[in-house]
Amino acid sequence: MVRIDKSSVLVPLILTAKGRGGLATKILISEAEAGGSTFRFKDIYRHTSVKSVLRELQNGKCCFCEDYIAHVSHGDVEHFRPKGGFQTDEKQPLQIPGYYWLAYDFDNLFYCCQICNQVYKRNYFPLSDEKKRTRSHTQDYREEDSLIIHPEFDDPAQHLTFVGEVIKPVNGSKKGLETIRRTGLDREELEDDRFVYLKTLRVLADVARSGGPQSLAARQHFHEISQATAIYSAMVRANFPDLIHKP
Repeated sequence: MVRIDKSSVLVPLILTAKGRGGLATKILISEAEAGGSTFRFKDIYRHTSVKSVLRELQNGKCCFCEDYIAHVSHGDVEHFRPKGGFQTDEKQPLQIPGYYWLAYDFDNLFYCCQICNQVYKRNYFPLSDEKKRTRSHTQDYREEDSLIIHPEFDDPAQHLTFVGEVIKPVNGSKKGLETIRRTGLDREELEDDRFVYLKTLRVLADVARSGGPQSLAARQHFHEISQATAIYSAMVRANFPDLIHKP
């Protein structure tokens, strides 16, 4: 998982205050003020103009597992804070309302693989202090401390690292632990895929450190695959800290 910087892109017009998303948000807020707690959401957040911006911004990678998406599925537009309702654990019924006013908020949307989104994260959204839970648009959700790492506002490197292909919380980080659990970053299939990739990199690392004729090219490759554009870049940085800097 790597940090996603949205400051370099404009909010898609459809999600702006005067766009369809902005107008739909006003309707949702009016319904809430009239006493509503369950809402119908339009698929504005999945519009091509939104999904394409997120896909390009994230270099085609899932915001959580860092796997490439497009060659195996269409991918989802994920709501970081669940729009319709939320759960803090598996046994809890869906709590409503959710974060309805953020349904079309660009800061709340990310490009995500279907496994991380639909199988694992779903509507889970635990906080470090449940008393600070935001339950309506009249409150400031930024006062919450989510136990799932926010791909834009948190620095994943402060909470997650790798030992080989296995993801670990940094110094027992509760936020790291909960993110691994809720997004399935330690699922067997994902670890197997990272292991196969890592096996090749370990051989290449020997070449990079050898000082031989291919050493410089190998070091350049490690620098490139440690960038956010590359698959599993956080794992690369954690396992080869001496090789990720530009030669």
